[in-house]
Amino acid sequence: MFQLNQRKAVEAAAILLRLAHERIMDRKRLLALLFLADRKSLEVTGRPIVGGRLVALEFGAVHSEVYDLIKGSGRNQPEWSRHFANESYRVVLTDEPEIRALSDREIDVLTQLSDQWMGYGTWDVARATHTEEYNKVYRENTSTPIPLEETIKAVGRGGQKDAILNDAEEKAYFDKLFSPEHALAVKLANALKAKHSPKKTR
Repeated sequence: MFQLNQRKAVEAAAILLRLAHERIMDRKRLLALLFLADRKSLEVTGRPIVGGRLVALEFGAVHSEVYDLIKGSGRNQPEWSRHFANESYRVVLTDEPEIRALSDREIDVLTQLSDQWMGYGTWDVARATHTEEYNKVYRENTSTPIPLEETIKAVGRGGQKDAILNDAEEKAYFDKLFSPEHALAVKLANALKAKHSPKKTR
């Protein structure tokens, strides 16, 4: 699985909301568009935009971690809440983030999807996430994980499945290696080591 890139999630949601009427959108619609954008990016480049754990819910496929952020219970919640607020079941863009993590190609995918679904209702967009991989795993009244392998096959990249899965594993490793949490852990470990190591005497 490609790990969630929260910075890209913030930027991608901001772009979609910027293109929406009055910068407000039903959360189902936002989650559906993010899923469709990730799926399109995986089809074209072999990598999603946002990444993270996908689940099949009754109304459609969603990024469960982004859904948690919208509901106010995600990891690193302050970064999301700095830019978005909730009005009932809608998400509002309150402060535009600087777009620095998304590539031009990823921005194009998001913009094209926004244009494609402009004028369609929220439930139309949600139903569009009832894709081949969604229908394969969904069980009524459950939250069912959608394996990356199934999405890879569904978008026509089954022949590159092993390469894409290896890429996801390597990316997850390096993301963890260079994460602020890992850097802090290393710093603390080094400090403890220095504190408990015997002092040299002359």
